[in-house]
Amino acid sequence: MNILFINFEYPPLGGGGGVMTAQIAEELAKHNTVHVITTAFRDTKKYEFLHGVHVHRVAVIGRTAMPTATLISLLTFAPSAFLRGLQITRKHAFDVINAHFVIPSGLPAFLLASIRKIPFVVTLVGGDIYDPSKGISPHKHALLRATIRYIVSKADAVTAISQDTKQRAIELHGVKKRIDVIPIGLILNETPALPRESLGFTAQDFVCVSIGRLVPRKGYETLLTAWKDITNAKLIIIGDGPMKHDLEELIRRYELSDRVRLVGSVSEQEKYGILRASDLYVSTAQHEGFGIVFLEAMSAGLPIIAANDGGQKDFLEHGKHAILIPPHDCKAVIRAIDELYTDEPLRKEMSRRNLEDVQNYTIHTTAGALEKKLLDTITTYEHSN
Repeated sequence: MNILFINFEYPPLGGGGGVMTAQIAEELAKHNTVHVITTAFRDTKKYEFLHGVHVHRVAVIGRTAMPTATLISLLTFAPSAFLRGLQITRKHAFDVINAHFVIPSGLPAFLLASIRKIPFVVTLVGGDIYDPSKGISPHKHALLRATIRYIVSKADAVTAISQDTKQRAIELHGVKKRIDVIPIGLILNETPALPRESLGFTAQDFVCVSIGRLVPRKGYETLLTAWKDITNAKLIIIGDGPMKHDLEELIRRYELSDRVRLVGSVSEQEKYGILRASDLYVSTAQHEGFGIVFLEAMSAGLPIIAANDGGQKDFLEHGKHAILIPPHDCKAVIRAIDELYTDEPLRKEMSRRNLEDVQNYTIHTTAGALEKKLLDTITTYEHSN
């Protein structure tokens, strides 16, 4: 099968949505031919064959940072991806096109599919449907809602990464088309724990970790505000983004420099080394379409604190895998930290269950489900055309 993925973000750019596409592409490339059209940034190569995947990067206007896109960069990605797609589809006969994020990736994918007579699958990722931290969230604007409905209506198949994303597409955007939920998958990593001393902590410290881009949706202001009153735990935040200086200022203002460390972006190996050196994973994100970071934490055997709203509810059960709390609730963060700090048997039971249940979300399983959906879509398209 010859597959063309389109996603405006792809490593090293972006966050979980880009990582998801890369992991699926690399898994499917083991026995398919996979091309990806994505965004270029600074010195990234226009084309490279990366981990078995043909990666084509297109120029956009206004991209200023690796972790996050700007509105103008999203708007200019669509025509750039379409033009590159015309070139690529002239050279290669693709069996299917799969767009990740209906906006902006869905528009060039739909146009290419229409012109080249190729079946088209759109994958709803979360932020393309709903982002409570942004005034430009698609669900708040009639034109964007109409655009989403139109592109989805023209797709030959639609998938979503979680039940939450599926339901928001139906309830907020009026999507009528069938949506199949195919979750994100995890590539298991066996990196051992880093020495506590290398992280600036001792063996006796209770260490919490959080991973995510430093953007408003991740709720780090809530987390640091709560940490003023959490004196029995240390915190490592992995990630970079436009809020870095604001968070550094909060750490100074709240006098948290001895208890909180911002370590920025790190390698995959270092990330897993930090996870396995920690005692607890904590997230105060306002919303996650799925939250691959939770799978990463589960695979490291960490109990979890997370919001009770979002795609993570598909696989995180309150009291079993995690303590789920209301978004924006500093007091709930404090109570949850205290509960897991004092209840070692609960931590151990959550650790055991997370190590066991994360096996249901390996990349082999989830990429296989998407591959089957793509093949079924090709078959249906051929029969109807």
